Amino acid sequence: MSTRRAESKRKPRIRKYKAPEVMEILAPVHGPADWEPRYSAAEELVYTILSQHTSDLNSERAYQTLMDTFGSLRAVADASPEAIEEAIRRGGLAKQKSVRIKSILNQVYEEVGSFDLSFLAEMPLDEAKAWLKKFDGIGPKTAAIILCFALGMPAMPVDTHIYRVSQRLRLIGPKVNADKAHDLLEPMVPPEDVFAFHVYLIRHGREVCKAQRPKCVECVLAERCPSQGKFDKPKRKTSTKKSRSRASTS
Repeated sequence: MSTRRAESKRKPRIRKYKAPEVMEILAPVHGPADWEPRYSAAEELVYTILSQHTSDLNSERAYQTLMDTFGSLRAVADASPEAIEEAIRRGGLAKQKSVRIKSILNQVYEEVGSFDLSFLAEMPLDEAKAWLKKFDGIGPKTAAIILCFALGMPAMPVDTHIYRVSQRLRLIGPKVNADKAHDLLEPMVPPEDVFAFHVYLIRHGREVCKAQRPKCVECVLAERCPSQGKFDKPKRKTSTKKSRSRASTS
């Protein structure tokens, strides 16, 4: 009998959101998300390296200074690491990034004979990813960014915001790492919705589902979010000793 009572007192299980439901709910809040190319694929590669561990503003400034200084990717590839480092200094980690940029541009040129990577758009998605990831320094995230942002392919870049939101919504499990998350999240929505799915999740992570203080009260997904309320600060308990001493002195 006691077991039945305990079972009846348990909270009903929350039906987790499916990815299409998340998209439908977030679209009016964080949409629209219309794709248009930002840079060419090779330029996107350089920009992605510059964007690591810094703000969007700093990476944009660093990229602009780099291109203003050298004028072309060919000139960047031919420049010394020290010259590249000086041009991208405002982007942070310039010493490491300068070496990576020079190295990877030369790897691409040696393979293709140019910096035109538009042929990737004609390849099956998995093959295009594999082609990019064979180069030193290109992982799942960088490959997805190039294919999605530059070529409009249905690749799902997963950054720290998307990874956090996806785990809190239980779209992916708590033990799934960021690299694996790309492959799991990508097929959850139709190919034509992948870019919007990326945009909605990243905007939601930046504006509402923040790392330290998520705004669960304002969240349109809170009703069925498995993590809802887990980040509320517990109320401080007034110690009985203090309350008694205050009562005795009054």
